[in-house]
Amino acid sequence: MSFDFTGKTVLITGAAQGIGEAAAKAFATAGANVIAVDLDTVERCDVTSEAEVNETVDNAIARYGAIDVLFNNAGINKRIPLNDWTEPDWQAVINVNFIGSFLMARAVGRYMMARRSGAIVNMSALGGGVVGLGRGTEIYTGTKGAIVGMTRDLAAEFAPYGIRVNCVAPGWIDTAMNAPLMNHPTAPQKVLDRIPLGRWGEVEDVVGPVLFLASDAARYITGHVLPIDGGAAAIIRITL
Repeated sequence: MSFDFTGKTVLITGAAQGIGEAAAKAFATAGANVIAVDLDTVERCDVTSEAEVNETVDNAIARYGAIDVLFNNAGINKRIPLNDWTEPDWQAVINVNFIGSFLMARAVGRYMMARRSGAIVNMSALGGGVVGLGRGTEIYTGTKGAIVGMTRDLAAEFAPYGIRVNCVAPGWIDTAMNAPLMNHPTAPQKVLDRIPLGRWGEVEDVVGPVLFLASDAARYITGHVLPIDGGAAAIIRITL
């Protein structure tokens, strides 16, 4: 029951930067064959395209024989005032965050079902099905809430085949996606005031739990949503 992934194949979406890139490096260091999927990587794949998703997964199976772990990490956000969202805006976020995760889980899941083993880790968010933040990003948080629901349904559907499905729900992490928030004149301190551990998260703070949920150390855990938020969702800190 270790974090040794030697001989295992791990497919990671959204792997060109941030959490996905860090996860790809961590899994590789742990011995895995890593398929780093993104629009900007050698393993290019548009997760919103069913055809591209199926082709990417089929090619991975042909090359490695199996996919042992899927980290469904690809996601985008649009910080738009509530009344200014347009259909192209919300459709883009829905397609990448939710539909893309579903397509990839289904494509990989078919092969995992045949082998009767595998682990899937989906990417939710603190503001998606865990707490409400009221930031004018209702479409983004809606997709992340949908990931929570999908995770639990997939966990129930895949369990008889020995496949575990969990998801992580990061809070405020220092990534390119959060750069507009971090560069805001007042927002960073407001965020820190709400994090009991008193700091922004780093990508490595998310990667460790992802490796745990994907590993045999978590072999009896499925359908779980793990907040990674410095205590923000669980603790009210009162400064006296």
